[in-house]
Amino acid sequence: MKNLFIFLFIFVGLNVVNARCSVFVQGYVVHIKSDIIDNDGVTVHCRSKDDDLGTHVLRPPNLEFEWLFCDNIGLTTLFYCHFWWKNFEQTFDVFNHKLSRWCNENKKEGNTCNWEIKNDGFYLYENHTTWQRLYPWNAKPI
Repeated sequence: MKNLFIFLFIFVGLNVVNARCSVFVQGYVVHIKSDIIDNDGVTVHCRSKDDDLGTHVLRPPNLEFEWLFCDNIGLTTLFYCHFWWKNFEQTFDVFNHKLSRWCNENKKEGNTCNWEIKNDGFYLYENHTTWQRLYPWNAKPI
């Protein structure tokens, strides 16, 4: 019984090493910021298989939206968002295992996936060094 208690104490202790998750899974933040400043704003609806994060309109003074989560043990966590702005829209994964390499840990920001919305598309901050445009806006079908 004493050995079981020691094991559980160590196991729980190891799981609180990472403030957000555990030693077995990584914690991430997806941060979306709009560089488009107009009164209509950019409408964003994000979700995963398990979580619907709702619809948000990014317009002054609220041009940012973010959420925190833990990757699952199978590394299959996926969040995608649908974006609308004027006569344009776009849908894509904002987090999956492949994209997680762009969100490497940084002393200041941790495992943060920084997305920026601009007039010409969607940019991801690659390893906290350079912005890369990954997706353009698509014209809404008529």
